[in-house]
Amino acid sequence: MSVLSSEVEDLIESGEFALLDLIRFDLPGKTVGYHRGGRKFTYNGLAYLPNRYLQPGDLVSAVGVAVTTRTIVFSNIPVADPEDAVARIEEFNYQNTPAIITSLAGEPGSSNVVGVLVSTIYEIDQVRYNEGAVSGSERTLTMMIDLQPPGRSARGSTGVKRSQAEQQFDNDPTDTGLEHVATNATIPEEWGQVSR
Repeated sequence: MSVLSSEVEDLIESGEFALLDLIRFDLPGKTVGYHRGGRKFTYNGLAYLPNRYLQPGDLVSAVGVAVTTRTIVFSNIPVADPEDAVARIEEFNYQNTPAIITSLAGEPGSSNVVGVLVSTIYEIDQVRYNEGAVSGSERTLTMMIDLQPPGRSARGSTGVKRSQAEQQFDNDPTDTGLEHVATNATIPEEWGQVSR
């Protein structure tokens, strides 16, 4: 059974459609979106800024307890646009804020969106910078934002007590496993020779 709308399925079956990748960051106090087009694009009431979301990102995953990470890349940081929150991302408490990557299907040669192909929710894990070449008298940066899936797998073992509501959200709504837990277990560190 497909979760795509019938309009999107018909467009895919026609064999010809346009693809538009969008990314939306819900930073504290500011929601901002980006796409790779040449001008602003409005979708669901949010104006997506052009030419800033440059690479859709690589997925890196591993077996075991490793978390799947998606890295997206922005270039030419900083910019003078006051609406560009990614250029000012250090002003926000961005850790674990939602990032939504959506691929839209549209009619070729137009700006008509038919529907959503896929949409994935992530959380911002970290922001890294690489210095670029000197352009004129200023140096630009390439910024990489690492995204991870929300929830338990992204947090890993933090050593911080989780709330009952968080445990129920990640596992089972009726889970009462943390109801009477006060602290996480600690392992004492022993230095030098230990005689047992």
